[in-house]
Amino acid sequence: MRRRLMTVSLAITTMVALAFVIPLMILTRQLAADRAISAAEQEAETVAQLLSTSPGITPEAAFAGLGFDEVSLILPDGSVVGEDVPKDEDLSGPRLGAAGNQSIDGGTAVYVPVANSAGEIIVVRNFVENEELTRNVGRSWLILGSLAVALVGVAVLVAGWLGRSMVKPVEELSRAAGELGEGNLETRVTPSGPPEVAAVATEFNHLAGRVTELLQQERETAADLSHRLRTPLTAARLDAESLSPGIARERLLDDLAELERTIDHVIAEARRPARDADSLTDLAAITTERARFWEALAEEQGRTSTVTVATGPLVCRGDEPDITAAIDAVVGNVFSHTADGVAYSVALESIDGAAVLTVDDDGPGFGDGDAARRGVSGGGSTGLGLDIARRVAERAGGSLVLGTSGAGGARVVMTIPLTD
Repeated sequence: MRRRLMTVSLAITTMVALAFVIPLMILTRQLAADRAISAAEQEAETVAQLLSTSPGITPEAAFAGLGFDEVSLILPDGSVVGEDVPKDEDLSGPRLGAAGNQSIDGGTAVYVPVANSAGEIIVVRNFVENEELTRNVGRSWLILGSLAVALVGVAVLVAGWLGRSMVKPVEELSRAAGELGEGNLETRVTPSGPPEVAAVATEFNHLAGRVTELLQQERETAADLSHRLRTPLTAARLDAESLSPGIARERLLDDLAELERTIDHVIAEARRPARDADSLTDLAAITTERARFWEALAEEQGRTSTVTVATGPLVCRGDEPDITAAIDAVVGNVFSHTADGVAYSVALESIDGAAVLTVDDDGPGFGDGDAARRGVSGGGSTGLGLDIARRVAERAGGSLVLGTSGAGGARVVMTIPLTD
């Protein structure tokens, strides 16, 4: 915008300057020529007055006494006193008594006829060279051009200053909007610039404050709702502890402990303003741990599970709770949407600098529709699991792709770039 204002100012002021400077240059040249011809006419008239007021003086004596270098006297008999006159010069008008001037090679000739005592016409001729006609014209043109350039430069500088006063607040708004989009809810701008831009800045600050307030309310609501689950969870734990000792009691207590940790994580996540983009997580260790967790449920449901995890740490960027939630969502999708006894496999490998987690099952597959789209579910669930996994993968710079397994069931491939 600032550049456009400067360009428009440059174009307009240049046109205005040219509209004034070009006529002034033409006028300056014409004035210089008129001044030189007027001076030549005065010299010729001085000689003519001397000849007309001094009857006894001869033309040669009058001419010699004045000492004008470019003046010539053309006598009635055609002889010339002083500067030579070209033979092809048209003297018909001056010989008949007509004063004036005409352009000839090298300059302009000025004629002043005067009658002698005998009534014969003597023509006083003065010659003005072209250099005299344009004397000091170049300097005048240079001054005019310099003034025009200075005026255009000042106009452009003023336009740039005005443009900056308008563009800088807009740039500040753009920067603040980018920071707000990146999650910096504390960003604000100082209203400045034209009234319209200042009004937009004020509304932006109001919007940012409102967004912060709504997000805080949402976080607190999620935390409160999660906290309400503690009461029925405590009751379930008491009921489980009252059972007779055995494998079922221990498994139920482990499940309730995992549920309690999940609720704590939900509360912490709800109150966390932003995620740490620099967190590092060992994807291999988390995959091994979560695969063991789901294997216990698989044994209870009669499922055959195959787990293959690449050796060594596979470090990627992302919070450990987020990565854990993504893996649980992908593997838990098998248990939620396939019948008991359906086999599944979990494989984690390193391919071209990325960790690739593949979960296959022998179930009916995804069917029609985008199962990874938020709120879409083919099994009557919330439709959030695969969307959670997709967002975690994309936040870490990876992706989540749905497909068909070798047995015709569902396949979920989550790819996350590795880091040093």
